[in-house]
Formats: sequence, structure tokens, C-alpha cells
Amino acid sequence: MLLVMLAAGVPWPPGGQPAAAHAALRSSEPAANAFLRQPPKEIILNFTEPVDGRASGIRLLDATGQSLPIAQAIVTGNRMRAALPTLEPGIYNVVWNNVSLVDGHALSGSYPFTVLNPDGSVPAGANLVGGGSSSADRLGRADGTAVRSLALLGLILLAGAATVTLLWPEAPAGARRGLRAAALLGAGAAIGAAGLGLALLRDTYSSLPATEAIFDTRFGRYWLARAALAAAAGAAAALYSRAPRAASWAVLGAVGGSLWTFTATSHAAAVPGSAWAMAIDVAHAGAAIAWLGAVCGAVVAARFGRRHAPWRPLMRRFTRLASVMVFLLLATGLLGALVHIDSVSKLTETRYGLVLLAKLALVIPLLGVALYNARRGRMRLMEERRGEPRRFMLTAAAELAVGLAVVAAAALMSQTTTSRSIVIEPERRPFEMTAPANDLRVTLSVDPNQTGLNTFRVRLADAAGAPAAAQFVRLTFRYQEDQSLGPSTLVLAPTGTGEFIGQGPYLPLEGRWRVEVEVRRANADDARTFFDVRPAGAFAVGSAQTGGRWALPTAGLSWNQFGGLVLLLAGLGAALARGEARRLHRIAGRAASTGTLAGFGLGVLLLFGVHAHEPQAGLPTNPIFPDADSIAKGRALYEANCIACHGRTGVPPPGLDLNPYPLDLTVHVPQHPDGQLYRFIADGIPGTAMPAWQEQGLTDEEIWHLVNYLRTLAPVTE
Repeated sequence: MLLVMLAAGVPWPPGGQPAAAHAALRSSEPAANAFLRQPPKEIILNFTEPVDGRASGIRLLDATGQSLPIAQAIVTGNRMRAALPTLEPGIYNVVWNNVSLVDGHALSGSYPFTVLNPDGSVPAGANLVGGGSSSADRLGRADGTAVRSLALLGLILLAGAATVTLLWPEAPAGARRGLRAAALLGAGAAIGAAGLGLALLRDTYSSLPATEAIFDTRFGRYWLARAALAAAAGAAAALYSRAPRAASWAVLGAVGGSLWTFTATSHAAAVPGSAWAMAIDVAHAGAAIAWLGAVCGAVVAARFGRRHAPWRPLMRRFTRLASVMVFLLLATGLLGALVHIDSVSKLTETRYGLVLLAKLALVIPLLGVALYNARRGRMRLMEERRGEPRRFMLTAAAELAVGLAVVAAAALMSQTTTSRSIVIEPERRPFEMTAPANDLRVTLSVDPNQTGLNTFRVRLADAAGAPAAAQFVRLTFRYQEDQSLGPSTLVLAPTGTGEFIGQGPYLPLEGRWRVEVEVRRANADDARTFFDVRPAGAFAVGSAQTGGRWALPTAGLSWNQFGGLVLLLAGLGAALARGEARRLHRIAGRAASTGTLAGFGLGVLLLFGVHAHEPQAGLPTNPIFPDADSIAKGRALYEANCIACHGRTGVPPPGLDLNPYPLDLTVHVPQHPDGQLYRFIADGIPGTAMPAWQEQGLTDEEIWHLVNYLRTLAPVTE
């Protein structure tokens, strides 16, 4: 479906805004690889989703790996902070670990920062701890993947036995005994997976007593529910011989409940618009388990049933169910991909994207085998030819085997941080620019042009382009964002005629720096010029797209695009069902035809004929990368100008005498592109108390900083 979507030109959301699913590090103070003139007073870490303070923490190591005493970490929602003692000049390493409150997954990471000497020089010594690291974009743990695969296998066996029992009341006794055995085996697998899941739970919450980990954590309570449902499914399966239909319905109820416990602690539960995302996730998993379970049940029935058993009614009902489930599986798979992957490039740049591509590569042959079985195998079985149950069992087993490989890939995806949570660092390019200085052409290059250590090169040329000699070249660095930070200087060493070089941490902060170049010559006047340099942050910072449970779940798509796509898929499903619906009843056929026309008509209208906001092509593009410096400036502007109406968290305070009342920014900001937010701030909103801030004196750059900060506002949770 991904390939179909790309070929059809369905809009894919632009990248750049991570959300949640695993609590990945979003930003930090001090930033990674920062060179600080003043020691920090505390460490502040911001994650992409709420973390559990009982199993999360911060440690501070010196350059030799020795642990330093710091205050206990305090967790508030997505933020973890720890106060620091007064740090001497040196290299330090922040080591953090967390457990997500949503999905119970653990992540860890580290990064260094440096406190400079009083004269601005770099402290002596090397960092023996090594560079920064993070477990965010890694494949899921093998043990977690194996346990999830075992649990899903158990649900497939349970669902398959129950589904075929309900679809085939004419089943002979041998087939019923086989289905009962499959259900008991599935219940055993589900119970075993729950037992192994307890070991994973204890490993994640090793610092807590077992009872507290089970009863007082969200993940533990859902594990307990899952274990109880597995036991209930086993009890129901034991009653198959007495009341097969009632037992089958009970088993399907337990399977549905188990699927919900997985979804409630999955990636879908952590994204904005989690209600929509969880509905998509449950439908996707339910369709997969119903389809593969039915195939599994059919294999068991073929193995234990007689050659002259009444196969025709089973195959007719089975084909209808499988057709619906396959379409639902593909449709929800497309929607789920749009929820968890916010950029086409992340399909190949993140582990989650690569696993998704591998899963897609398995789905293609799976559909091929399923199509063969639908058109040949099941039809031949219905004709009751000699030996056909065994032939069907072999081809259906092949379909099931490929399907289980897809399930294993899905289990691995459930343990891997989603692409939407991974911030892809922008391409870093060295700075190089040429400017005139009297009769000289001065070229300054800064490599790699990021905060921290850089190499500075100056080349001098005369009017003809020939290298020009000089006695002395000095650089002066002035931070334009904070005039209280004094200038620093660097005298470059000559490396040849007209070429000078130097190195040092003279760009320690993100933001705009003015680098003045002073050239002294023996037989000519001194020459001066300057360059404005903006170093990239050493750590990519993402602004999370936030919103409530019913917010838009797909990053970068408007409500019209998301709704239009859903309606197109619904129309396609109705179109595919028209033939079967007509055979069932004339009214059903008309309903399918009406659904086809309504789905395609409204879907195309929403996708291409209606714009909730100004088209993207007519909106300005955000020119400022949302790094820590930009977000800090936006926060200061917000606190100075916006808190009175919109509150500190983006939620308007009660009791304002305003009509209409200010909007909840945590809900409405995610529904607009950056350019539209810029227009709202710059031009104001007629008929409301929202002024045109551009007329109030805010510059374009300040408005963009404000937009970047608004993207970080998260909904307040109780």
C-alpha cells in the first residue's frame, strides 16, 4: 500500500516533527557537545513522551568516567531535571535512562559537554568516556520481540480455532477435535508469553518491588489484564467439546481484549490523536489475526477432517471473511504508516522504516500465495477431488508460514522506536564566504560550522585574485543574541602566502555570531571586514507535534487530507464488495454502490477540492531550524507577550473577559502548518483580541522563533 500511495500521488507528510512512541530525547540543557563559559546549575532533559520517574534517572560523569554527586532527578511529565553542584572547568558526560509511562519501553543515552576555563580556553585532557550515544534509533530487543511474537502466535491459534468453529457448524468430529487442540495450544502460548512478559516487566522496573511494578505502573496493570485474558481463553478452550459456539465467542472476546491491552501500551497510544491511532492499530492487528487465524484453522480442519467433509460452506464463508480482512489489513496498514512515519526519507534512514520495508517485502508474496489459494486451492477443495485436503493443507500452510514471518516483523516494529520519534539531523555544511576589505578579498571558512570546536581559515587575495601577504590576521567573535557575553579573539597562524588557520571553541552557543576579521599588512593600511555565522547545534532538536487524544494523528496532513484518504479507502472497499453484496441481497448491493459513490466523491472533494486553510504553496516557509537556541528565544517571546491570554502551557487560564475566548494552543497548533501560524501571529485574527504582532514590533525572525516554540507545547495531562 505504501507503493500504491506513492504511485498515486497521495500526499506524504513533510518530515521534521517527531512525536512520541518510546520516550526519545528531544532536547537538553546544556546541549550535547556544548562549550560553556559558565557552569550549568542544572541538567534539563525533554523527552518525546511522559516518563516514569521511579525508573528514570540522570548521572553525571567526569572525563575519566568517575560518577559525580548530583541531586536526585525530578520528573514532571515529559521533562526530567537534576540540580548540579558548582562544576570546575572540564569535560562532563550526562548519562540518562528512562522508562516510558505509555508503552513501558526503556531507553538510555549519554552526551558530553565542556565547561571552559575562565579565559575561554579548552580544559586540558581527553574525554575517556567517549562521544554521545542514544538507544533511540535501534532495533527492538530480541527478547521483547520474541515474547510479542509468541503472544501473537497464541492469539492467531485461538482466533483461528474459534473462527473456523463458528464458520463451520457442519464440521465433522475429527475437525472439531483438531480445532480444540489448536485453541488449547494457543492459550498455552498466550499464557507462556504472559509469563515471559513478567520477566521483561521486572527487568524494566528492576528498582521497584514486584507488586509495585505490577499494580502501580500502567504497563504492569495491562500485563495483568493480558495474563488474565490468556487464562480466560484457556478456560473457554477447555469447554469446546461441551459448548463449541459459546466457547468460541468467549475465546474471540478474550482475543479482542488482549489486542486492546497491546494497543494501549503501543506506539499508537503515544502519538497525538491517540484515539484515532489506536483505532487504526486495533483494526490492523485484528484483521491480521482474523485472516491468519482463519487460515490456520482451515489448515487444522483439513488435517483432521475427512476427504468428503462438507468443505463447500466453510470455503465460501472463509473466502468472504478473508477478502474483508485482507482489505482492512492493507487499508489500516497504509493509515498506520502515515501515523508513524512523517517523511518518505525516513523509510530508509531509520530502523523502523527499514523493518517496515522488510515487512512490505514479505506482504507481497503473502498476497500472491493467498490469491492462489483463493482462486485455485479452495475451489478445488470445494469440488471434493481426491487428495485435495492434503494439497490445500500444503498451500495454506505456505500462506500461513509467510504470514507468520510478517507477524514477526510486526513484533519487531512494536519494539522499535517509530520513525516519527527520530530526529534526522540536517546536513551540516562548512561555512565559507568572501567579503571585500579595502583592496583585498577576504574568504572565511568555518569547518564543521557547529557549536564547539571549529577550524577557522582565512584566505587573502588582491583585486587580480592572487594571494596577498599579511603580517597578522585576528578574528574577533561577538555573540549577537546576548550582548552581555563579551567578545573573544583568535590570532591565526600563517600556513602560506595569504593563508591563515586557527582552531578552538569560539562558537560555543547556537545563534548568530559576528566574526570580525582584522588584517595587518607591512606596506598598506589595515583591513577589516565581518561575517555573520550561525553554527548548527551539535545535537538535533525536534519540536514535537502535540495534541489531545482526538487530534490529527498524521504529522503534516490536514484534516481534509486525512479524512479524504479514509473516505477513498472506504469507497474502494465498498466497490470491491459490490459483487458479493449483490449476491447476498439487492438492498445490500445498492448500499455498496452508494458507499462507493459517496466514498470516492467525498474523498476526492476533501483531498483536492476543499482547503481548510490556505494552500501550502501560498504560505511562507519557516527559514529557521527549530534548534535549542530558536526555541529558547521563542519561549522568551511567548512569556513576554502571550501568557496573559494563552497561559503558560498554551491552555488559556479561566476567567478572562474575552469573547471569543482564546484557543487552546495545544489542540490548535498541530492543525496548522508553520506558514499559517506565522500569518496568524504576524497579521492577527480579525474579530478577536489577537493583535497583529508584526505591527506591534515583532520582526520576522522573532515570529518564526515563536512558531518553533509553539510546536513544543504539549497537552497538560492530569
